[in-house]
Amino acid sequence: MSASTEIKSPAVGTVLEILVAAGDSVTEDQELLILESMKVEIPVVAPRDGTIESIAVALQEQVAEDAVLLTLS
Repeated sequence: MSASTEIKSPAVGTVLEILVAAGDSVTEDQELLILESMKVEIPVVAPRDGTIESIAVALQEQVAEDAVLLTLS
């Protein structure tokens, strides 16, 4: 089993959509959630295949750049 990977926010923004749930299997480059930053939607994608271990944010939550959004195992 691979080590956990923290998926962090690429920018300051608001969580618009969460497209996965804890326990979901995902593939590399799959969209996991959508952030809105300065009226631009930014998809956050999986860096590798794995399973969503946890989701650290909620819909409409404001997040800082480099804030942990999800953990992938």
